[in-house]
Amino acid sequence: MVNKELVGGVRTVCDVVETALGPFGANKLLIQADGTVTATASSTELLDRLDVDDPAVTLLDSAAAGFDEQYGDGTGSVVTLAGALLRRADRLAERGLHPTAIERGYRDGLAIALDAVDHTARPLSSVDPADVARTALTGTRNPQVRRSVSTQVAAAVADAGDDASERIRVVSRTGGAAAETNLVSGVVLERGPVLESMARSRSETGIALLSSTVDMPHAGSQLGRVSRRVEFEADSFADREALAEHESGTFTEQLRAAVDAGCGVVITERAINERVQSELAAAGIVGINRVDADELRRLARATDATVVPTLAQVTAETLGRGSVDVNRKAGRDMTFVTSDAGDSVRTLFCRAPDPRTAGAFERSVEAAVASTAAAVGEGRVVPGGGAAEATASWRVAQEARSLPGREQLAADAFGAALMAVPRALAATAGLDAGRAAVQLRVARSEGRDSVGIDALAGTTTDVLGDLPIVEPVSLKRNVLTTATDLAVQLIRIDQRLDATDLGDEEETEPTADAPDPGPA
Repeated sequence: MVNKELVGGVRTVCDVVETALGPFGANKLLIQADGTVTATASSTELLDRLDVDDPAVTLLDSAAAGFDEQYGDGTGSVVTLAGALLRRADRLAERGLHPTAIERGYRDGLAIALDAVDHTARPLSSVDPADVARTALTGTRNPQVRRSVSTQVAAAVADAGDDASERIRVVSRTGGAAAETNLVSGVVLERGPVLESMARSRSETGIALLSSTVDMPHAGSQLGRVSRRVEFEADSFADREALAEHESGTFTEQLRAAVDAGCGVVITERAINERVQSELAAAGIVGINRVDADELRRLARATDATVVPTLAQVTAETLGRGSVDVNRKAGRDMTFVTSDAGDSVRTLFCRAPDPRTAGAFERSVEAAVASTAAAVGEGRVVPGGGAAEATASWRVAQEARSLPGREQLAADAFGAALMAVPRALAATAGLDAGRAAVQLRVARSEGRDSVGIDALAGTTTDVLGDLPIVEPVSLKRNVLTTATDLAVQLIRIDQRLDATDLGDEEETEPTADAPDPGPA
């Protein structure tokens, strides 16, 4: 039997996520233990901020987080479908089906559904990659913004090719409107120079990328293997003064050598010590510190630079080439690095009026990038708006009748559960979910597999019309497979065990005086 108590929390979370699906998903107020209140309609953020210790919910959270990290979109659909499968499993268990029989039926239903998804796929050439981006761009309902941003996402993905995840990054900043979102050919750093007196712009200059702190070298310090250690003790003021002059002179030489090599910008993963900041500024160098390692790699790729440990290793060969411009956005400096020296690296710089909107819009644009990249990589799409799920549900209902034994009931339940996604989209769009589901089934009976839910228009329609609603085939297949695997894993839980309680009883060694038990 399915243990309802153990997976009860999971069903509750799934029900909450279901009402947040689609562009009109309801916002949730998350109140954390420290009093922080967050309003969000993002399934990913909702699951990420849940503070629970229920092991089954933790399993759901981990699966959803892993899916989002790997595919970038579709997390809400995974959780919604998993919840629907669990509800159907409860009813099957009440009718006497064992979890093993339920799993077999679900696996049979999944195979039929995946085949249906493949058969309903269209070539990407029948639509535009921007249509895929616009479908995933649920963070705004403004048609002009959706059109503009989706076009920029498609352009960025087309330029990046198969390496879109590495070469495209989304950055958001509060202040301004979403319509101000623009595609930057380069890298955008969410910080400015370490000193206000440093230059705000350097055109076509050498860019040094460092992995360690920029500071004056200490006497006796060296890189690589240390074959001999020398200790220097400065006991007098004169000795300390001489040591400081030596260190300062060494740094000045390193700085001069870097400038002579063409260095105009120093960007480091660590800090730039206060005592050398003014020297960098006096030399005309723009210094930017505490840049994330991933951003440093993107900068190296864009500028054709080599990341080196310290300023001493900077040469003309390790320097990248590019232009640096520092602009103040919403009261904070942001640095734009553009270059034609290396690979084409793009940044989508998003704007939004408040932090909640900015975060939601950024996640939406990231999902649009991931979905568009997947569609371009595979070259196929399926009708969106729950149309693919409705077609798969119809096919499973037709073919489940031919399955043997009680698995037929489970496969039929699997097909019915697939309608949870179009039902949720219809409900959040303000439609009658039951009536919408009937309309989708009637369309399938008439051979129209592209009829789905257009949430923005508030109707059921052919989603391959003037403004196509489409999703990548690979994403849809992975949503169905992941949701099924997760539901089956939860269905097969029959008992909760605390691992710390399993080894309490110590095994006793037989004593020398103990009688020999003899042969068995």
